[in-house]
Amino acid sequence: MRKLVLSLAAFMAVLAASGHAMAADEHVLAWDNFALRVLNVIIFIGIIWYAAGALIKKFFIGHREAIAHESAELERLKKEAAEHLADVERRVAGVEQECENLLAEGKAQAERLKAAILADAEKQAAQILEQARRSAEQEGKSEFDAIRAGLADEIVRAMEQGLMKKLDAAEHQKLIDKSLTKVVLQ
Repeated sequence: MRKLVLSLAAFMAVLAASGHAMAADEHVLAWDNFALRVLNVIIFIGIIWYAAGALIKKFFIGHREAIAHESAELERLKKEAAEHLADVERRVAGVEQECENLLAEGKAQAERLKAAILADAEKQAAQILEQARRSAEQEGKSEFDAIRAGLADEIVRAMEQGLMKKLDAAEHQKLIDKSLTKVVLQ
C-alpha cells in the first residue's frame, strides 16, 4: 500500500510540475479541474483496490513465492546436474581405463593367438616335411625296385641270348633236365 501512495505522490508531483511549466507560458491552470481529476483517479484506484486488492496482493505474493520456489528448484537441479556431471566424469575416466585394459588384453590375446598359429604352422610344416621325406623314400624305393626288376630282366635276357649262342639244342635240353632234377630232389 505504501508503494501505491508513493506512486500517486510522484504522479501528482509530475502533474504539478507540468502545470507550473504551462503557467510560465502565460497559461492559467484550472486548479479546481485538476483537483477533481486527481480526486477521480484516487477514487478509481481505491475502488479497484477495494474490489480486487486481495487478488492483486495474492497474485504478487504468489508470483514472488513461485519465483522463490522456482529459484530453489533450479538450485536443486543445478546441484543434481553438478553431481551427475561428476559421476559422468568418473565413469568416463573409468571407461578410458577400461578401454586401455581391453586394448592391452586384446594385444596380449593377439600375441598368444599369433604364437599359437605360428606353432601350429611350424608343426604342420614339420609334418609336411616328414610326409614329403617318407613319400620321397617310398618313391625312391619303388624306383629302385623298378630299376632292379628291369635290370634283372635285362640281365636274364642278356644271359639267355649269350647262352643261346653258346648252347645248341642238345646242351640246352641237358641243362633243362639238370635244373628239373635239382628242383625235384629238393
